[in-house]
Amino acid sequence: MKWIDYLRPFFPLALLLSFVVWVNYLESAAFDDGFSQAKAEGALALEKLRGDHQAQELERAKTAEASAKDAAKRLQQVQAQNDKLTVDLANQRRTYRKTTDQLIGEIARVNDLYRKALDAEPEPLPACVLTRGWVRVYDQATGAILPSPVDSSGAVTQSAESRAIEQLDSGIGSTALLAHHVRYAEQCKSTAAQLDALIDVVQGTP
Repeated sequence: MKWIDYLRPFFPLALLLSFVVWVNYLESAAFDDGFSQAKAEGALALEKLRGDHQAQELERAKTAEASAKDAAKRLQQVQAQNDKLTVDLANQRRTYRKTTDQLIGEIARVNDLYRKALDAEPEPLPACVLTRGWVRVYDQATGAILPSPVDSSGAVTQSAESRAIEQLDSGIGSTALLAHHVRYAEQCKSTAAQLDALIDVVQGTP
């Protein structure tokens, strides 16, 4: 057959072209397989990333919920502690006031009579004269009035007239002085109790 002889020189070229087509087919198939595999792996990685993100968000939500519960619990504890503190302080103030009322009721009795000795007869209690100067120093010590002017050495500066005035009877006797001391002691105890309670709160002492 002459046409076969005619085409025979083209056989190597046809074979080469067939080989090229086959190689291209393999490469295309490999590319498609690789693309499909990469796409599948990418989808899996994306799904895993989404899962990890959701897990992290869930963990954050759980942590936030736990923190909120802890904060609410601590707030309840603080409120309960403050309520207890308020009740305790109120009870202490009532106790102090009861003691004050009791002591005030005894002032007249302890300022009525006295004995020079155990076997002596009771006598009227002598008047306790407190000078104006004595009362000024007493009040100044408690911060009730402003200090008197002092000189460079720290001594109180007084004229002869002011010294004479301070030697006068203040009109305040032992009864009034004792009553003031009893009430002032109640205030001091109440203030000390509040300060102790505040220190306990700051230090976290139950």
